[in-house]
Amino acid sequence: MDLTPLTDRLDFDGTSDAEAFARGAPARWAVYLFADADDRPIQLLCVKNLRASLRRRLGGGEVVEAATVSRKVDYRQIVRRVHYRRVDSGFEADLVYLDAARASFPGSYQKLAGLRPAWFVHVDPASAFPRWIKSEEPTAGPGEWFGPLPSKDSAAGLVASLEDWFDLCRYHEILTKAPSGRACAYKEMGRCAAPCDGSVSMPQYRVQVEYSMSALIDPGDFIRQQQRRMQAAATELKFESAAKIRQFVDSLSSLGKGDLRYVRRLRDLRFLSLQAGATGRSARAFLITPGRVDAIGDLPDGPGSAPGLIREALLRAESAGAAPDSIGLERIGVVTHHLFSRKPSGVFLPLDTLDERTLAAGYRELQRQRQPDAAETLGDEGDEGVQRQLQAS
Repeated sequence: MDLTPLTDRLDFDGTSDAEAFARGAPARWAVYLFADADDRPIQLLCVKNLRASLRRRLGGGEVVEAATVSRKVDYRQIVRRVHYRRVDSGFEADLVYLDAARASFPGSYQKLAGLRPAWFVHVDPASAFPRWIKSEEPTAGPGEWFGPLPSKDSAAGLVASLEDWFDLCRYHEILTKAPSGRACAYKEMGRCAAPCDGSVSMPQYRVQVEYSMSALIDPGDFIRQQQRRMQAAATELKFESAAKIRQFVDSLSSLGKGDLRYVRRLRDLRFLSLQAGATGRSARAFLITPGRVDAIGDLPDGPGSAPGLIREALLRAESAGAAPDSIGLERIGVVTHHLFSRKPSGVFLPLDTLDERTLAAGYRELQRQRQPDAAETLGDEGDEGVQRQLQAS
């Protein structure tokens, strides 16, 4: 069994004093696995206080009811090894927990771990009958994927908005009959160019679809182009045209906001994330690229305490792949959950805007977010603080 995600190990003898054993573990946030003498996984947990958790579960004074089964388990009788890893933030905890769950329970972790996928939208303007679609499983191939989006509904909403903004075909089954299809009501309303019945050619329609894609590639630049068109129309006293363009620009205001605030080409999904480190002022830096999340350095005393961090992030990102595999998609799901978390969940800095100034600002924001670690305030007497757990069946 691959236990690479869990880097530390304690051996437990069922006759040992549990209190003394627990003192060998940190009273800190950790992901840990109970295993038997043959290293078969028994239970995987993420807890705020590892020492308190081991004391409670291995003390012998009580049997602990497993979360996913109805029976109660006396762990003292079966646990012989504890594999664990210290973590310092919810982001790091979720990533380590996911990798440990995959390694420990490969056949069942996806169902039990409560994975939340990221969603994306896709279009290939060069296809025979191009259209925008939504999916939680972006694949390699022609066209572009855009995301991440936090839910199926937000992805569907973006597809509908693109169709409305650019008067694209809403009924793909009719489009596939072009140029011999029968146009729907959107043609009569002037809301579709009707490639289905040959009103415009498919090459012309593909240009229109490609135009819609440019709005997501660089929303800011696209909106500025439309504002220049609006100003030019007003200068030429074409006030009706200027008003229509203004209405179009207003409708695009959702780009870069709300559920759409992180939308970009999948291959451009590259962030440096600052998360809480082991001490009060420290931070840990994670490089996020399509399908990968790597801890690349610590900032013990602020952004100036890790020279070369920006250069390291940019160099590593250049060699990163652009098409995530199934494991990579699970990691993107974790990243997306934290990107859209209602509670502060670290700082995410796009690599294309990363410099010393933005790094310093990100570090200051992280310090504003930080709350006292539960283990630091409760110490040895604290509760274990269970956050997540998986049980062997």
